[in-house]
Amino acid sequence: MNLSALGNLSHRLKLVGTLPPKLVAAKIAKRLPWSNKRAVRIAEIVHSPKDREADRLLGFFRTQESFLVENEGWAPIDFTGRNVLEIGPGPLGGLSLMAVFRGAERVYGVEPDWVDDVLTDPAIEDAYLRPHHNVLSAAFGNLMDYATFRTRLGERLKIDAVGLSDATPGFAADIVLSNSCLEHIGDLPDALSALVDFTADDARHMHLVNFGNHRDREAPFATIYEMPPDQYRLKYGAHINLLRASDVFAASASAGLGLSMAIVDQPVEKAEAVDLHPYWRDNYEMDDLAVRTALYFTPMSNETESPIP
Repeated sequence: MNLSALGNLSHRLKLVGTLPPKLVAAKIAKRLPWSNKRAVRIAEIVHSPKDREADRLLGFFRTQESFLVENEGWAPIDFTGRNVLEIGPGPLGGLSLMAVFRGAERVYGVEPDWVDDVLTDPAIEDAYLRPHHNVLSAAFGNLMDYATFRTRLGERLKIDAVGLSDATPGFAADIVLSNSCLEHIGDLPDALSALVDFTADDARHMHLVNFGNHRDREAPFATIYEMPPDQYRLKYGAHINLLRASDVFAASASAGLGLSMAIVDQPVEKAEAVDLHPYWRDNYEMDDLAVRTALYFTPMSNETESPIP
């Protein structure tokens, strides 16, 4: 019996009642081997209230950068003339669109689930691309009109349906970004080691990592800490790598990325509410287990010590 499939099915069935019917239909069609991937992806986006939030991804970026400015002496990123690599931009190109709008020279994304030619579809232009351009213009000024923005996306943005270890950006990145992506990479230490080959020595990194279960915001550590990792993967699948904040910091240090870590959210009471399996209790301190989100970033100095003892 495939317990992973059953666990994921249970989670998806709970979601069905909260999603628009047309979005549910698109997600079902996505799993049919004969379906048209591009048509299904367009339907997913058009019928997804979350994907149609034109300011959602920009809001994440600005919140994260503001946190680093206020707490870590971070200088805001200047994208002008820079080469940018985004890890996991998602179905709509993530932060890469903002990078192009703000003057990046070249932008490359790695997204295993990417489907080509989605952004050029008229339905996506109306549902997302034009509204997103309006949001970017309101945030950063009228740097370019929509026609220019559309043209530059075609000229400067490339996203490949590959993982980080198979990336071929064709440049050394000056800026490397990801938002709630690194926790989904199963071979993260190897992927970060590969990332070094794609980045300039003075590259600036900003990576938000979510260490919760991605299932329950009110109980972010439930199920994870109730069993050892192998049992979790068997029951729920490998949708998250189960590395903790200290593990990601150690992997980035081992890769030679020179990143610092800033804890964004650490609800100790939610971790303490879980009946900890001995695996987690024996291998991690509570302060580490309680980290729900953290930022990994290039410090403005050479200080790269982890804030977790």
